[in-house]
Amino acid sequence: MINISSYKNKNVGILGAGLSGVAAAKILVSSKANIFIFDDKKDKPDLINDNCWKNYKLWPWAALTVLVVSPGIPINAKNKHLAIKLAIKNKIKIINEIDLFFQTKPKAKIIGITGTNGKSTTVALLFHILKSNKIKCVIGGNYGFPACEIKDPGKNGIIILELSSYQLDGAKELRLDLATITNITKDHLDYHETFENYKFSKLKIINSLKENGTFFLDAHNKLLNEIVTEKNFKSINIIKIKKDKNFNYVNDNDYLQGAHNESNSSIAISIAKHLNINLKKISFAINNFRGLPHRMEPLYTSDRIKIINDSKSTNGESTAAALNSFENIFWIAGGQPKSDGIGEAKNFLDKVKEVFLIGKSTDYFCKEISKFKKDLQINNCLTLENATKLALKKAAMSNLQNYVILLSPSAASFDQYINFEDRGNKFKKIVNQELNEGSIK
Repeated sequence: MINISSYKNKNVGILGAGLSGVAAAKILVSSKANIFIFDDKKDKPDLINDNCWKNYKLWPWAALTVLVVSPGIPINAKNKHLAIKLAIKNKIKIINEIDLFFQTKPKAKIIGITGTNGKSTTVALLFHILKSNKIKCVIGGNYGFPACEIKDPGKNGIIILELSSYQLDGAKELRLDLATITNITKDHLDYHETFENYKFSKLKIINSLKENGTFFLDAHNKLLNEIVTEKNFKSINIIKIKKDKNFNYVNDNDYLQGAHNESNSSIAISIAKHLNINLKKISFAINNFRGLPHRMEPLYTSDRIKIINDSKSTNGESTAAALNSFENIFWIAGGQPKSDGIGEAKNFLDKVKEVFLIGKSTDYFCKEISKFKKDLQINNCLTLENATKLALKKAAMSNLQNYVILLSPSAASFDQYINFEDRGNKFKKIVNQELNEGSIK
């Protein structure tokens, strides 16, 4: 593992022992630092030495060189974690794992991608295009490897960093060659406290570009265009991405259906073109792209029916994009609601034939949906299994020639599941069981 010589024999605190915290611990131990690590919500990971696992209240604060904070813990919030208060009191530098990675001084070209929705699909598609064209490439950050576990592919290689608002909020040493923002809509307000704070965190990715770095801007995104025009960035290059007839083949791929995926793909294509990959080779790579689990993932397709797993849609904006991609939808929704409820999904309820609600907030979602379309049939199913079976039954009984069973919850999963992947995997299991029993034709 790469080490950072400046940490040799230095005392370093690590707050949080998830993937990024453990990755930070590994690189610091390799650097021969003396680490102290703790997590309020986790037991000691097996990889962490017993001597290093110590409650932050017992750390030698006056002797610490730096505090590395995991991305799920707000650094800039008004109500700060006690460990962060202690670091400030003792004038200790506070960084996150992304900063630690940049201290290793990677030689590869680095691309940063953020956004409320679509960033993982954009990252995965760009990675697929680059790998298909034999370019040495690694994904890390919020998706793929934790940043500190990335193996630098060297000066001819590329590192794609997916960056969450949490990671951007805490980062101080981020330096990018290329960057983009897929979109910015209200989300994670429990962490950032206000939409202005959330926007500020996302926009840090532009300020993190090196001089003469390049920002890829979706010309059709009104909010981003207004912000970029108002800020008048002079030390970077801005490439505006416009709708192009060459991008029409994107929606031919079942894994890239919908206007939102056209936007995500346009960004990936534009970056690939900027890296001197010709359009024919880009097109070939896109035709072979198989998407990401739980993001508009086709589980079953026939002449009459499509079953789509979009469990990753945890907010109204993302679900709006899913609803806008289909007609005759039997929509499975619900869970732990976000502050804006179904949000922009309200604009596409005419595409929905019936709603099947799950989770502990079915009454809330019923009221939300009824506000915007009173005559829409809503079924309170509580569980995903009940919702899926009833949706399949009612859809099959309809006279529709084509229809879609769509899980796109517009809500977090934590009321019933560990995370959105757990929810999506449960949906897959139910669908596979129905297929095996011959209930889907």
